[in-house]
Amino acid sequence: MCAIFGIIGSYDETVAKDNFIALAHRGEDDSAFVASEKYFFGIHRLAITSFGKNIDQPFVEDKYIIVFNGEIYNYKKLALELGIDEPSEAKVILESYKFWGDNFVNHINGMYAIAIYDGNELKLFRDNIGKKPLFYSQKKDEFWFASEIKALGNNLQIDKKAILPYLSFQTTLAPNTFYANIFALPAGSFLSFKDGKIMIKSSFSPLKNKIIYTNSKDAVDAAKDALIEAVSKRIPSDNISWGSLLSGGIDSSLVAAMASEHQKIDTFCMGYEDRFASYDERGYASKVAKHIGSNHYESILTKEKFFDALNEVEDILDQPLGDPASIPLLALLKDVKKHGKRVVLTGDGSDELFLGYKTYKEYHDIEQASQLKYKNWLQGFLRSHYSPNKEWEWYKRVFGGSLLFRSTAELFTDLQQNRLLKQNVKDDNSLQYLESYWKEFEQSGRKNIIDWYSFCDMKVKLGELFLTKLDRVSMACGIEARSPFLDPSVVNLAFSIDPDVRFGQTSKDIIKQISYRYMPSDIVERKKRGFSYPYMEWLLEENELELIRRVQREKKIFNDESLEFILSKAPSGGFKHHIFALYMLCRWLERN
Repeated sequence: MCAIFGIIGSYDETVAKDNFIALAHRGEDDSAFVASEKYFFGIHRLAITSFGKNIDQPFVEDKYIIVFNGEIYNYKKLALELGIDEPSEAKVILESYKFWGDNFVNHINGMYAIAIYDGNELKLFRDNIGKKPLFYSQKKDEFWFASEIKALGNNLQIDKKAILPYLSFQTTLAPNTFYANIFALPAGSFLSFKDGKIMIKSSFSPLKNKIIYTNSKDAVDAAKDALIEAVSKRIPSDNISWGSLLSGGIDSSLVAAMASEHQKIDTFCMGYEDRFASYDERGYASKVAKHIGSNHYESILTKEKFFDALNEVEDILDQPLGDPASIPLLALLKDVKKHGKRVVLTGDGSDELFLGYKTYKEYHDIEQASQLKYKNWLQGFLRSHYSPNKEWEWYKRVFGGSLLFRSTAELFTDLQQNRLLKQNVKDDNSLQYLESYWKEFEQSGRKNIIDWYSFCDMKVKLGELFLTKLDRVSMACGIEARSPFLDPSVVNLAFSIDPDVRFGQTSKDIIKQISYRYMPSDIVERKKRGFSYPYMEWLLEENELELIRRVQREKKIFNDESLEFILSKAPSGGFKHHIFALYMLCRWLERN
């Protein structure tokens, strides 16, 4: 697990080294680079698979230079297939590329951002789900790439158009970022840079999988087997200290339970002070830990720790991110690091792949309203009786024949933005950011809207929001986060299950059926709670929302009346996620 950095073309050596050093936090063990007048390739290494070995990157052989960030779980198997003696991950990547060409990514199993340069053409590859980030920028005769934006230059120009997708989805969507001329390589894509021209192609679509599993029993058995293997391959070798995050929810609990069948493991969870007991789920985590026999450790997030972590998160993320979970995650992983851990297992991806969010059921029910024979009156009534709540927008879309589901990451609807911002935001403006995903869905031939729910959230909520948070925060702590649910075999299997079977009678029905075999039934059956903690109470206690008003007085971005309406709901808990996203945006704007 590393940071990679590179330049093709002429460059200033001092500037290149300074920008390369900006990524040092991602690799605490080693740093190395190779350079000439025409290129610069560097890597900072957090050694996991290569722990105890000399650094072998940048990997230079024949005409090729390779740098890569990530883990290739099947590199030893591929080495045998390709006849490679004393293999390393970089060596296997190169030989796989020589043998299969660009399609080599269909043969490797892992999370990665890979750069391959042959002296004439640079190619960048990013893993299917987007676990590992990769950004790039073209400046005159220079092409730069890096694991984080902070290494791509100083005095960057802000792209104000990014505010709209951020308000829609709590993040920007690839290829766009908050900075002009800096782009994110989309997940499951590869980029070619040759003769000053950029070409990007998609290399992965789970929608191409054929439906194989048409009944619940077969789907459960196949998913269980795939998850057992995915967990097993992510357990590090004996010389690496590792643990598992355990929130007490079904996903992290299942991963920890499966891992504990290999050996006694360490588990970690976050809780809160007594006065915020309603948010605290340590009791559930403790019960699971006792059941699986793990060494269990608890951390407490206090208001002081919250603000310390908040200040650090800003620097870590580079861009605004509207997910409040980034802050307790940073505080928790700092404690995990104090226990000497270099790897943690997580439950990320289960909700998106196996339809765990309760709002999926709500969306699916509302979809049925489009079939009402006499809906014109309702459509007119909605238009003349505005409500700021999301349900109003949902019904308006259905009656108006627009696409209802736009990811569970959707925060401010188009009309909410139109009222909030000092600019005209048209109905369905947010659809433009999902256009490529919807086009891919339509071209796949899939007709069941449930598949769209899962695919859209895999791309947006998981790929752009949650995995951005997980990568930046874990790497800032010197920890590699591994997510068994995101194994290619599990992802492909999920989209090989009949969508109605995957949807089930209850949310995440397939995962629940597997979980009965690993944990107490009351843990499996307990009502799912959306993650929350007392961030709004702390922001109010410290009068932090005044920052939003201060930025508004300076920059005049928002409509004063609409902004005050939203902020007035904070003490009662209304619109708190919206307010947090505004708060993070305004903090970032004030700094930049």
